Amino acid sequence: MISFRPLILIIGTSIGLLPLLSNWCVQAQNQSQKIELKVYSENEQKQSCPDKVIVTEKPRPYQEGSFATDGSINLSAYASNISVQGSNSFSVTWVGTLKPKYARCFASAGMTKVDGQDYSGKINYLRMHFVKGKVYFILDLAGGYDANDYPLVVLKNSLKNGNPNWTWGGTD
Repeated sequence: MISFRPLILIIGTSIGLLPLLSNWCVQAQNQSQKIELKVYSENEQKQSCPDKVIVTEKPRPYQEGSFATDGSINLSAYASNISVQGSNSFSVTWVGTLKPKYARCFASAGMTKVDGQDYSGKINYLRMHFVKGKVYFILDLAGGYDANDYPLVVLKNSLKNGNPNWTWGGTD
């Protein structure tokens, strides 16, 4: 006689683990990412520029038909009087006056790491310029596209507590 007891035990355990596995996947999707922008300085005295700047992005929970990611940067750590200099459907540029410690910084910055791992994405969509006492933080999705070959778009841009805040997304 064939015993189905081990098979029933495996199936029962698998069914019991499915909700837990599903919950882990949802939690993984909703984790914030720390994106490191490395600062490449032209200054002889590197102290006038930060070494790196950290951006936080967090994917929103799944919504049928689309996806969105919220982002922010603590730009007020480096500058004051931050405002939106310009924006369109694909790009936003925030500008601020560099604080005295960074006022002589002449540099650019781009994405190099995501959660400590080397960034290997298709587009360098987060960039910075430190020029003539100003800092420019740029979210530029130009050239990025979603699973349906539609362009990625800026859904929202604002300032929250004096710092750049945004949402970008696309279709799925």
